[in-house]
Amino acid sequence: MPYPAKTSAEQILAAALALLEQRGRAGLTLRALATELNLTPNALYRYFPSREALLAAVATQGAALLFGDVRAALGDEPLSQPDAGLFELARRYLRFARQRPALYDLYMTCGSLSAEQRRSYDQLWQVVVRQLEPLAGPRSAEVAMTLWSYLHGLVGLERSGVYDVRDTAKPPENLEFGLGLLLAGLAVNSV
Repeated sequence: MPYPAKTSAEQILAAALALLEQRGRAGLTLRALATELNLTPNALYRYFPSREALLAAVATQGAALLFGDVRAALGDEPLSQPDAGLFELARRYLRFARQRPALYDLYMTCGSLSAEQRRSYDQLWQVVVRQLEPLAGPRSAEVAMTLWSYLHGLVGLERSGVYDVRDTAKPPENLEFGLGLLLAGLAVNSV
C-alpha cells in the first residue's frame, strides 16, 4: 500500500513563491524550502530535480499571474478604446513589478524554461501584440517590444533610485508622458 504524499507540486510552488517574496532569489534554496514545508530536501527532488527547475517553475507561475491580471483587465480581443487599454496594460505591468519585485526579477531573468513553461510568456506577449494592433497595425510586435522596453526601463530606474515617483522635482506623470509620446509617434507614422 503506497504512503500518502506529504506534499504536492502545487504546495511546493506556493511555498516557494512565498519564500521568494520574503527572502528574494538568493533565499529560495531547496534546503530553505524543505524547512518551510517540514520536509527533507531530498523529498523536493521528486518534484523538482534541481534549484534551476524550481526557479523556472516559479518564474512560469509569475508569468501566468501577470498574464492573468492583464487578461482579466483587457480580455483577448482588441479594445474598442485602444489608448485606454494601453494605459491599463502599462499600469498593471508596473503594479506587478512594484508589488512583487522578487517575482518580477525572476520572471525577467529566468532563462532555463522548457517549451511548456515558455507558453505563459508567449501568451502574455500575444495578448499585448493583439491589444496594440488597432494602434500599430502590422508593426504591433515592434511597438510591443518598444512598450516592454520602456516599462522595464521605468522599473529599473525606480529601483535604482534614479527616478523616485515621490520626488517632487521630477515629473510624477512619467508613465503617461512616455505612453503619450508612443501614441503620438504611432499617429504620425500611420499617416
